[in-house]
Amino acid sequence: MSSELVFIIGMSIGSLLGVVSISIFASVRITDLQSEVRDLRVQRKLLKEELQKPQGKPTPRKKRYRTQPKRK
Repeated sequence: MSSELVFIIGMSIGSLLGVVSISIFASVRITDLQSEVRDLRVQRKLLKEELQKPQGKPTPRKKRYRTQPKRK
């Protein structure tokens, strides 16, 4: 009975340490992905501001007056 108890305790401690280590590695990866998403959102916002059209009316073009040909 003693060896079975040691086996069960070893399995429970091993599984507990496995879950803790996996959660630590996953949390590091999740924070990296969240920071990348934040950076991409800032970049998208800057590009969107760069592409925005001006709000006012454009200045009118100057007319080119051409001289009328002389008739004979």
